[in-house]
Amino acid sequence: MALFSKGGRTESFLAIVVGGGAAFGLVVITSRSWKECKVDVAGSVPNGLTLLFLGLPLALIVNLVLFTIVYRYAGKALFMGLIAAAIAIAIADLALYSWQGTPAASPGICPGNVPPWWPEWIPT
Repeated sequence: MALFSKGGRTESFLAIVVGGGAAFGLVVITSRSWKECKVDVAGSVPNGLTLLFLGLPLALIVNLVLFTIVYRYAGKALFMGLIAAAIAIAIADLALYSWQGTPAASPGICPGNVPPWWPEWIPT
């Protein structure tokens, strides 16, 4: 018997907490990366508005849907579902950061628009 039922209020709460927290973290890292490398993504629109109205909703949708799918099909144990969903969200957020956090089309002062503080062992 599972500790919490799948598809209940607990799952929704966990999806919002884990997925929303990861989405906020992704937007913060992307913002810091753009500031460090002086990347101008949208031209006349400030980067903060781009992240607020495009980046955050995209990250939230991806994380919430991914958490729900992985958590429901990861098994009956609560912690196995949480671990599987957290790993899936981390991989998805890394892909989103590689796609939009280091944009190749926007010129910046860092090589490849990858900030110097980004660990070399994590691919972008």
